[in-house]
Amino acid sequence: MIANFNKKNLINIFYFSFIFILIIDFVFSIIIGFEKESWNIAEFLINYQGGFVRRGLFGELLYLTYNSLGINPYYLILSTCIIFYVILIIIFVRLFIKNGYTLFILPFVFFLGNPIISEFWVRKDILIICFFILIVYMSTLKSNLYPVFINFFLIIGLLIHESIGFFCLPILFLVLISKNHFFYKTENTTIKSIFFTIFQILPSLLTFFCVLYFKGSKYISCQIWNSWKSVSFPFQANDDSQIPSAIFALSWSLKQGLSYTINILTNFNDNIYAPLVWVLILVIIYFILTNTSKLNYKILNYKPYININKKNISNILIFQFISIIPLFILGWDYSRWVFYWTTSSFAIILLVPERELSVVFPKIISTISTKLNNILDLFLNNSNVLLFCIIIGFSPYSWSLKSSIISSSFVIRVC
Repeated sequence: MIANFNKKNLINIFYFSFIFILIIDFVFSIIIGFEKESWNIAEFLINYQGGFVRRGLFGELLYLTYNSLGINPYYLILSTCIIFYVILIIIFVRLFIKNGYTLFILPFVFFLGNPIISEFWVRKDILIICFFILIVYMSTLKSNLYPVFINFFLIIGLLIHESIGFFCLPILFLVLISKNHFFYKTENTTIKSIFFTIFQILPSLLTFFCVLYFKGSKYISCQIWNSWKSVSFPFQANDDSQIPSAIFALSWSLKQGLSYTINILTNFNDNIYAPLVWVLILVIIYFILTNTSKLNYKILNYKPYININKKNISNILIFQFISIIPLFILGWDYSRWVFYWTTSSFAIILLVPERELSVVFPKIISTISTKLNNILDLFLNNSNVLLFCIIIGFSPYSWSLKSSIISSSFVIRVC
């Protein structure tokens, strides 16, 4: 009894100490600020001053707000990111408690702690995950107007950053097909459901193709950066003649994007083959998330009371990972893709009714997840889920031993 009591207390002490350290990191990053030319800020500055281009909606709104109200864009960017990060945390805490899931996994590097640990909380990722959650919620409603709202919010998300299309459109398509299936009682039910679903999300599909096509050019990049040159930011380089990478990347060809992936595939860091380590990391994350019911520790006065439907979460994780694979291929911001993968998967399982999830996925997804779970159960012990949570860490980009150790929760992070 005493040993068990001590274990529970030690887990709580560790848990809240780690959260406290994350808060310190978060506040410290606000204090030291972000340069105007950094990826964090410059990505938000992409606008339509050089013509229509992907990722330009938020920047255009910033530009119009500055010119009409004189509000400094830096503080709007920072406050938006802080507000949506807090909203995201509140959403997941409330959904986890409502559904009886453990809160233990939330602050770690593979979940909501990732934006702070990997230093991308000032990016568009949190914003579009919030849009994703809203869209998934809309898809569960029975109102006849839900397709209108789904398209409205998804189009806004796509115009902010096209990456939402990769992990939102596939699952939305399956959920809506399942939903529409019950409206048809005649022959060719599945075919009718598919065509009706395509018709429902057609505006979003067209927008997705548009933002992929209008990727930008060097001319547009120059026009965008020139539109901000007269705007003073609290933190910026003395020489602003160079176009920031986040804006200049609009003109990158597909070949340039793939070159980073090819470089990663031939990469040895610390004499260790980086792609192999990433595979192991992703497998461990999958194992943790499919066995979170083992982390049934009491956090303050809350104790989880539900056993996760392992089949459903396994299917969702496999399906969402397949949907996000293009991002892994086209970009090397791997920690951000992990953030998309885990948060979108749990948003689905927490919002979509279980009876719908049990029939929505193709049989091949269930086959893959079942075989993968059987293999992992042979080599990994469920009692080690806590240990994996504590020691797992990974780099924001290409894998390195130092970055992985620093991002692990067992390391005391120093600001």
